[in-house]
Amino acid sequence: MAFPEAGDTVDIFVLRSKLHEGAMASLFLARDRLSKNNVVLKLPRGDILNSPVHLYHHRNEDRISRLVDHPGIVRFIHRQKSRQYIIMEHIQGKDLRSICGKNRRMGLNHALEIMDRLCSTVGYLHDKSIIHLDLKPENILLVSENRIKLIDFGLAFCTGLPDLLSLDMDSPQGTPWYIPPEQLLGERSDPRCDIYAMGMLVYEMLTGCLPWPKTGRLSMVRRRLRHDPPPPRYHNPGIPPQVQSVIMRAISRHARDRYPSVQEFQDDLMNWQALPVTESGTTTRKPPWWRYLFPAASVQKPQKRNTAPVSPRSPRIVGCITSGPESRALMSELKRQALLRSAGVILVHVIEEISDFPERRYGIAAEGDRLAEQIEKAVQEFRRLNIDPEIRLVRGSVTKLLPRLCIDMEAQLLVLGRSGKKRGVFTGSPLAHHMEKQGFCPFIIAGDSPGPPAADLAAMRPDRLTGDQVLDLEVFLVDLWYGHLQYHTDFIYRLILSRDPESDRKIDLYKKYCKLGRFLASFDHTLEWRKIFTPLGRVHDNFHCVAEEMVRLRGNREALKNLYTGQSLPLSFRLKNEMAGVSGLIRDHLDTPPPVLPFLADGNCPFKMNKAPVYGPLLGILNLHGDFAALIHQGKEGEAVQ
Repeated sequence: MAFPEAGDTVDIFVLRSKLHEGAMASLFLARDRLSKNNVVLKLPRGDILNSPVHLYHHRNEDRISRLVDHPGIVRFIHRQKSRQYIIMEHIQGKDLRSICGKNRRMGLNHALEIMDRLCSTVGYLHDKSIIHLDLKPENILLVSENRIKLIDFGLAFCTGLPDLLSLDMDSPQGTPWYIPPEQLLGERSDPRCDIYAMGMLVYEMLTGCLPWPKTGRLSMVRRRLRHDPPPPRYHNPGIPPQVQSVIMRAISRHARDRYPSVQEFQDDLMNWQALPVTESGTTTRKPPWWRYLFPAASVQKPQKRNTAPVSPRSPRIVGCITSGPESRALMSELKRQALLRSAGVILVHVIEEISDFPERRYGIAAEGDRLAEQIEKAVQEFRRLNIDPEIRLVRGSVTKLLPRLCIDMEAQLLVLGRSGKKRGVFTGSPLAHHMEKQGFCPFIIAGDSPGPPAADLAAMRPDRLTGDQVLDLEVFLVDLWYGHLQYHTDFIYRLILSRDPESDRKIDLYKKYCKLGRFLASFDHTLEWRKIFTPLGRVHDNFHCVAEEMVRLRGNREALKNLYTGQSLPLSFRLKNEMAGVSGLIRDHLDTPPPVLPFLADGNCPFKMNKAPVYGPLLGILNLHGDFAALIHQGKEGEAVQ
């Protein structure tokens, strides 16, 4: 999958220009063809095998962005997408770096006003159990004189989400000269890390510099583990002593000596004049020289915290992925097991140790491109079923790592791809043989990827299907339901976005690509199958009648919305129920039928959204509701102006 450039179209967004080229991602200014607004697209890039952190940062920000909604945080826009990227509002402004640092000091009142907004924003995050962990001037946008927008949640920690950056990354994450000593040692779950970073921001805004050199040299960075920083009044004696006391407490080496909460830090900073003047606040001297010869006791590595979600989680299935040809069968089996067990999916790829030879690193980079494309397809395929898979890229030996990972993740099942290697007279997986001896987790080997059930089962009698064939057909029906929902939503967007109604009427917008219609047609030649699928056929025909009416009323947004909510969505729910009826009919002859897929058995309406994030076609439904409301509002405003 080629990386987009300015001028390309990504889904409904036209890339206008590149705003920033970073190591982790590229930022593009884009035009939303639907709303006509400018947005920013953040597309991840980088070699995921040589630098897995690129992928982790993107997926971490994508997940956390779905949990935040605050005027001090950049607004994230969530849409059904064909590839991984993040959509954000376009903010007219500049970052804090443009007015502070490099010997540029800010006035006290201006700095405190910005910090007041920042503290309120970070306090909101902490209330939601989110820690930013990368607070720095580059990540704080100034929208107006005092209003701010906080960006970049790639490093953030959230209680309730797996902290893969801690689990799978050996090196500390963050900008070295802003993060606290304990974050250098791997701490990511303590809110006081953000308080330290905010203290450093006030220090820099008021002095024009930082207490530590801006260097990536580990020996220099680690000095703060044993040494206290010089007070800000050493650089700027005009800073009030009370403000210095607040700053020095916020950037204390040991987390226990800092403010316990953002609220207390904010209160003291905003009401500094009411604080007493202390000796630590009045000093303008660096720590004595002998401290460099006899430093204080080093900050110790914090005890490992349990970063597992606090709420009961659904069953989890692990799939060991490779970039080989067996990946298709693996994905099919993972999808089947996830639907059968209502389980989450974890895709694990074990990275071999990287050689320093440039040729080998280039080969690994090329393999990484193939793997990245495969992961991209897998994520989109699972999200189409409203499943958001975890991705784990870990280094080491697969036979040593898989048992530990499956135990740590409390995996209910491990799915392995079939290997082409031979073991004696049997064809199977050497890895599976090793796993069988370990006995740490149930596992299955994905067989050859089956074709669509219509191709395999249409020639068979319904009462001759085996339990596995019934299950294959039911999985396909669920996949078909989500696919038809997405297809119908895409059709409506085409009606909304198309600028040439007469041209669209000359072609078949709906039936030509209808997978449901083709599926039903493949069974139409057999009387037994036709009886089973007749209810689905009726719903399918009703959909096309509604689609034809939508084409006729396409210019009337209000009428189009009413057709969609009053007829399309009820038909989709009816289609789900009729598929459940098909499931019951094809199971009648089985003496010991397999477990029923929960999606077909629960009778729930998928459109009654709860607060949990949704993906794929269900996210498309949510988007379409909002887009209809916005378009109708725009139309009424236009009429009022006229």
